[in-house]
Amino acid sequence: MSTRRTVAPITRLGLAAALAGTVAVTAACGDDAPERTEGAYCTEVGNRLNDLNNPVIATADDVQAVLDSWRQVAARAPLAVEDDWAVVLTNMETAATVDPNDAESVQRMADAARQGEPAATRVITYTYQLCGATIGGVTPVTTTPLQVPPTTG
Repeated sequence: MSTRRTVAPITRLGLAAALAGTVAVTAACGDDAPERTEGAYCTEVGNRLNDLNNPVIATADDVQAVLDSWRQVAARAPLAVEDDWAVVLTNMETAATVDPNDAESVQRMADAARQGEPAATRVITYTYQLCGATIGGVTPVTTTPLQVPPTTG
């Protein structure tokens, strides 16, 4: 009988430890990071297209809501444009802090916009080609390389 009493607590203890370990591993493996697939990206772009292209901004809360839309899309950007989205998002956040009555603030935004233009162009083009969606109000121009017929000689 004493063996039975000794084994049962050890077995329960072992089971509890195993369950605790499973929970810890599951929690460590669980990731709340947004999915960075092309499909998730295009879905998020579609869900937020109005805020990306035609934001309604009347209050500071509206600014934050629009920024949140940009952040959500950026968080799902595939690796191909992740760095470019970081630049675009930084510029959007900078724009949200501009004081139109402060020349230095306006200039800082203008400088950031100029420096970020290549990244913005890549994001716009990538999104248009992948998702068929125009963001930022600009449809990228696609070019076809000139086909030169071979010369005979």
